[in-house]
Amino acid sequence: MKKTIILCSALSLGLALNAQTNIPNGNVESWQTFNDVMGLPYDDLGPDADRSKNFLRTLNAILEAPLTQQSAYKVSGTGAYSGNSVVVATSLVAGAILVPGYLGTGDVDIAAATIYLGRPFTGRPSAMKGVYKYEPVNGDSAAFYCSFSKYDALNQTSNTIGEGNLVVTNAVTDWTPFQVPINFSGSDAPDSVNVIIASSAAYDLVNLQGSVGQVGSALYLDDISFEFPASLDAYSEVKAQVFPNPSSDFVQVRLEQVQEKIRLRLYSTAGNQVLEVLGNGNEISASVADLPAGNYVLMVQTDFRLLHRSVVSIQH
Repeated sequence: MKKTIILCSALSLGLALNAQTNIPNGNVESWQTFNDVMGLPYDDLGPDADRSKNFLRTLNAILEAPLTQQSAYKVSGTGAYSGNSVVVATSLVAGAILVPGYLGTGDVDIAAATIYLGRPFTGRPSAMKGVYKYEPVNGDSAAFYCSFSKYDALNQTSNTIGEGNLVVTNAVTDWTPFQVPINFSGSDAPDSVNVIIASSAAYDLVNLQGSVGQVGSALYLDDISFEFPASLDAYSEVKAQVFPNPSSDFVQVRLEQVQEKIRLRLYSTAGNQVLEVLGNGNEISASVADLPAGNYVLMVQTDFRLLHRSVVSIQH
């Protein structure tokens, strides 16, 4: 059964500033029973069948062959790290195919024989983190992976601009924090993210028949989140003046030794781009009179490099 990857894209860019932003459903508390195209019930993380309303999902919809249990299921009660439940992702077989215990940004489409991977996402986290326990079988390994992509409209390709990976090879019997550092190339914001957490590290979500692992390897998961820098220090590749700051009507940036096409962008602390102005030369300004009062990230860049980044305050 061939599985293909499709990454969702978003049009807006963003930059998150808060110290830690929880992934929707990352506390793994919200579960619901759904029916697949064959009418078979399965449980999945998230309150709605609409993939746009959920972030983390499982592979539980793959039920063409009887399974003794679902590949990722909820355990409630005193065993939870926090809240009332945890996910237990367990590698199983469906027919002759290994189904790795999985939690991530993928959605199963049985009718199309496809796993759609990815979610619209515009932040640049420094790490993915959470807590886990691991019970491997016969030397199996668990994987924690996330990648961030940006769509190139000119070449009609989605390019990976940030990535992090962690492989766990040993049994972990007590709740233990994990952290996956994420390395970005360049200063661009992504438009999508792909998260894969698997109880067997030799997974193949493009073609499940290529997945390798040990039946019964179990990965316990809770409190999954992205971590963002606690603060944003001013950054300048060139000398820059930003004024007035605080501002109520407009903000102006004066750069030294820049004679290129430039653009000024403002981002909210929620990571959403709220303003973009194009310019040419070493000076650029933007009206902020219509923006709500608060702190914003200001970025000035050319098509190829970041020139300046700082925080501005808007007061009315």
